[in-house]
Amino acid sequence: MHSTFRVFLAVAFMAMLSGCATFGLGGNSAGVKVVGKQTYCGTPSQASDVHYFATDEAFQNWVSYRDIGSWHENVPPRGLVVVEMGQRPTGGYALELDDKKTRVNDGTLQIAMDWHAPRLDAAVSQAMTTQCVALALPAGDYDNVTIVDQLGNSRGTVNPNE
Repeated sequence: MHSTFRVFLAVAFMAMLSGCATFGLGGNSAGVKVVGKQTYCGTPSQASDVHYFATDEAFQNWVSYRDIGSWHENVPPRGLVVVEMGQRPTGGYALELDDKKTRVNDGTLQIAMDWHAPRLDAAVSQAMTTQCVALALPAGDYDNVTIVDQLGNSRGTVNPNE
């Protein structure tokens, strides 16, 4: 009888974990979600940049201007932030949301991003990349959004209320 109960508990626990992963539960406490990524974003310089879009029309105008034909995200009610890594000379670069360091503090939503570069001895494609990530902003009590890298350097700030 005890082994049947243990099997039931194990199955129930696995179902709960699966539900959390399927429905996006268990992410960062601030509620920021990655809704899209692109390898080519038409970034005109090596500098990182952050853009805020309040409407689908504004986002699609930017996508059309940058000639990113395969990107068709819907802008959530609070808005969409696009973080651009900037031009990079090869493949092997990556831009990832850091759930553990993303939080709301003193009226600012601080979104932490990891900026990965390939190792010097890595075999990478010899093509310029201009990666960017689209992030859905959560509902909440904040006036500014700041993007920081893994070293704590600010990569850009936007105000979703303007």
